Amino acid sequence: MRPLQSLRNAGLRGTQIEATRERDEAKARRAWSLCVGEAMQRQTAFLRLAQGRVVIGVWDLGMIPSLRLAATAAWPDLRPRLERLTKLRLTGIELVPMDPPPPQIPRAPAPKDAFAEALKLLRKHTA
Repeated sequence: MRPLQSLRNAGLRGTQIEATRERDEAKARRAWSLCVGEAMQRQTAFLRLAQGRVVIGVWDLGMIPSLRLAATAAWPDLRPRLERLTKLRLTGIELVPMDPPPPQIPRAPAPKDAFAEALKLLRKHTA
């Protein structure tokens, strides 16, 4: 006797299931950034979906207890918004410790006119 399969993944094989999961996580990641404020985004990072639970990473360990209380209180309001944006069935939210993201390295500004810069370099090297 074969074990029961989820109807959501019935008929899907290997890479198709993985692609579906990646697509669901991408939808949830975009929805998370739309549903929470900038202050919460600076303190947390969307990590993954795990069996319908939204897993959020927090790098400031001292904030985890207060964020867990806030998440528990806000979940009834946040859940319908996330579900409406993602079209997924979500069961909860989980906050886990994580390493802080690496600092952003500022990039050199792009030249105003790339063609003019290339022409200047060409003239410099041919003279």
